[in-house]
Amino acid sequence: MFDSLKDHGFVSVSEKADRETLNTIEDVYYNEDNFDPKEYELQKLLSTMKDNPFLDLADVLNRRDRLKAQLLAVSKRVSKLVLENSSAYTTELQRVTVLTSALQDSIETCYHARRNLRRAQYQITTRNLTLIRNEMRKQQWIHVLHNIEKLKKLHSIDQRLKEMVKHENFVGAIQLYSQCGNIVHHYKEYQCIRDLSSKLQDTLDFIEESIDVTLAKLCSHFNPHTYQSLLNAYRLLGKSSGSMEQLQMHFLNVVQTRTLEILVKTVGTGRNEQNISSYADLCKVVPQELFSSCLHDLNVCFWQIIKAYKLVWLWHEKNPPSIENNETNSDTSEPSQDFLLQKLESGSGRLWHEIQQKMKTYLLESNMTHFEFEAFLQVLKMTNRLMEIGEQFCQSDSNILQEAVRRQSVVYFRSYHNRRLDELKMFLENEMWQQCPVKSTFHITQFQEFRFLRETSSVASELTTSTSFNRKADLDLFDRYLYTDREHPFDLDQTRTTLSSSPSEYSANSADDDNERDMTNGNSYNEGRIRTHSNSSSGSNSDHEHGGRLTHRARSQYHDEKNGSTIVTNTTLNVTRLFGRYMEMIEMLKPIAFDVVLCMTQLFDYYLYTVYSLFACDMNEVPIDALSSGLQFTIKRISDNLIAHNDSEAASNEKILAAHLSPLVDINHSSSILYGFPQRVVAAESLVFLAEQFDFLLPYLKLMIPPERHTFLTQFYSQTVQVTHELRIPIYHNVSANILDYMSIALMISKVNWNIKDILTQHNVYVDELASQLQTFRNRLDHINDHVLPIPKAVYRTLWDQILEKVFYTMVEGYANVKQCSNEGRALMQLDFQQLLRRLERIIEDIKPLPHKEFVENYIKAYYLPEHLIDQWIIENTMYTAKQRMALVSMMSHLSRRKRAQLGQYLDEQDRARISVSTS
Repeated sequence: MFDSLKDHGFVSVSEKADRETLNTIEDVYYNEDNFDPKEYELQKLLSTMKDNPFLDLADVLNRRDRLKAQLLAVSKRVSKLVLENSSAYTTELQRVTVLTSALQDSIETCYHARRNLRRAQYQITTRNLTLIRNEMRKQQWIHVLHNIEKLKKLHSIDQRLKEMVKHENFVGAIQLYSQCGNIVHHYKEYQCIRDLSSKLQDTLDFIEESIDVTLAKLCSHFNPHTYQSLLNAYRLLGKSSGSMEQLQMHFLNVVQTRTLEILVKTVGTGRNEQNISSYADLCKVVPQELFSSCLHDLNVCFWQIIKAYKLVWLWHEKNPPSIENNETNSDTSEPSQDFLLQKLESGSGRLWHEIQQKMKTYLLESNMTHFEFEAFLQVLKMTNRLMEIGEQFCQSDSNILQEAVRRQSVVYFRSYHNRRLDELKMFLENEMWQQCPVKSTFHITQFQEFRFLRETSSVASELTTSTSFNRKADLDLFDRYLYTDREHPFDLDQTRTTLSSSPSEYSANSADDDNERDMTNGNSYNEGRIRTHSNSSSGSNSDHEHGGRLTHRARSQYHDEKNGSTIVTNTTLNVTRLFGRYMEMIEMLKPIAFDVVLCMTQLFDYYLYTVYSLFACDMNEVPIDALSSGLQFTIKRISDNLIAHNDSEAASNEKILAAHLSPLVDINHSSSILYGFPQRVVAAESLVFLAEQFDFLLPYLKLMIPPERHTFLTQFYSQTVQVTHELRIPIYHNVSANILDYMSIALMISKVNWNIKDILTQHNVYVDELASQLQTFRNRLDHINDHVLPIPKAVYRTLWDQILEKVFYTMVEGYANVKQCSNEGRALMQLDFQQLLRRLERIIEDIKPLPHKEFVENYIKAYYLPEHLIDQWIIENTMYTAKQRMALVSMMSHLSRRKRAQLGQYLDEQDRARISVSTS
């Protein structure tokens, strides 16, 4: 309205004045929103006072007049506007009047409608509305009943979940739990639902625990369908990332629990009453007779666990996580296939380490020193098979298990070897030194103990073609046994052996083949031959003397080593068997291979030393060259390192006392057969046989031990094995030294008158006596070869070599005792010697030329040496004693007195030097 007052202009002067007055009105007066003009003007008036506390009357009056003028102008303008709009006002007023009448009609209509509605309420709708209300209440109760049924189902869902878990339907149980969780959340306002919510949480914990238990069962018996179901269950629970860690933890726990269960079952309930609960304590009380079966059960258990782990590994290689699963569980991190395989690869090492620790404890806590050899060998075979599984499972060297096996094997083998040495001593002291008959085709590989040689290569084949020897079987155990439950890698060829101590490891094995039975039987026949000949020895002597005059009788044949019978004793065969057992242990236990080979050499050393001490140390006079330097060194080495000289030394230094000859064996009495010649032959040749077997096994032994240890074997072979045949010389020395009366022969020679003037054509009587005694010995020797014991050609040659050496030495000694001798006497000596040689060639016609004859020839011919050559002969021929050379010098009439004195002084100095050296 005020805007209209300001905008319209007036033509008349008064209107123009009013307009100007209106224009002077301030804009705040046109504000229609709660404007108070009085307060506004008073404020303006007060603002003009400044520091003057009194109002200016004139100013106040001017303000009043201006306001009045403005009010008058406004009033005029309003009046004018009212007059101008009076027609519109009238029209509008009419419309209001019409509207008022219409409203009155509407009120009247409403009044009648309400009155009719009240009538209809009482007459028509009361019953219908009651029905509607009841229907509404019915629907509400139906809804309540439906909710109650859902609540009832929720309360019974716990039992259904447990049934599903019982049937290993974990995926369905988790899905059902999720549905129940949504329902519980929808009805959370109910008090009973709150209790049900906590109960369902317990049920979920039960489901997870059941999944965990089922997962643990798969660690022993893997089922791919069950494993797939468990992975789906973990995926629904959102725990896929931790399922692999949980599985590997279960594998470790299964190793703990299953091994403990096996030991408790083996030990029995009686031991449990002693509060033995730890694994190590149970290992200590495992009965010795159940050790092998318990070890077998443990190995089968470990195989089942490793087999399950391998199947899990292969399952993940063939079944990578699907893309659908990753998209479905985008909110949770699904582990990749590479991650799972990496976890399985690293976990395999931890699992194998745990298995090694368990097996190590079982082996080290048990005392196996009294086990039979076959039983301990079975333990090694099963343990080696377990290490093969570990190598193929995770490429592990099984250092923990190898060290445990090495330590236990060292303890067992030291005890086993000591027992075998003691038994070897006992058998040697009870050995009758009689030949044990064996087949002509006998070879040590026919023994059961050497069957591993038969399995690897032919005996006659070269070692260079036996490439399979000492090589581990190239068998993939997982390819062979992974997908079968009927077989496992511990179904070894040999059956489990009862672990109980046996009275002797040297007793014949009932499982040996026919060849071995032939080798151990027939002793009664051989003993009968010896006994019969021994009982009739006195009667046969006369026959031998009578046979001595039969110069053209049939000669006995002496066999050589290649086509003759093998001379061995029962003890020799048993030592050979021990070689096979020791080598079989080397096959099972590489870390102590050299220790085992060292013990094999000790067996050979003790046998050699026993033969030496029993048959070579009974010599009355030991010749200077009876023992070679190599043999002397070997005997001294064995005596220092292996032989104990008293009981305390044997107990403290792990040495063994020397064996004694059985009192039933008589080898030094004249009543025995040639001073125990058959027994000496059996002892010496059995040792040679043992050396030949060691020689045969040498290439195999070199393959079994590290290359840096080959030097020891080569040295042992050259210093010990190769010198065994040299023992024949001292062994047969007592025979060759007693078969003839050398003193009487030398006395007969010295009593002959050699200071003659004529050259004689008839030899002396001592030649006939010596030839007669040698012929008698030859007849007795042939009788032994034909009826008692086949004598090898090497023994025959060795014995005659010693006899001839002593005979010729006796002749020289007899010649040296002669006081005077002429040139004709020297010719007679030559005649006697040539006659003896002709007789000897008829007696020993199969040995040509006769050995050592140069010893006599050289001595006789030296008599004719000129004076200027005798010095050189005396100095060079030190094989003659100083007495013999001095006798020669004294009988040489053509030497000057000065020369005799010089040579005598030289020989005296040599003799004194020899005596001082021998005394020191």
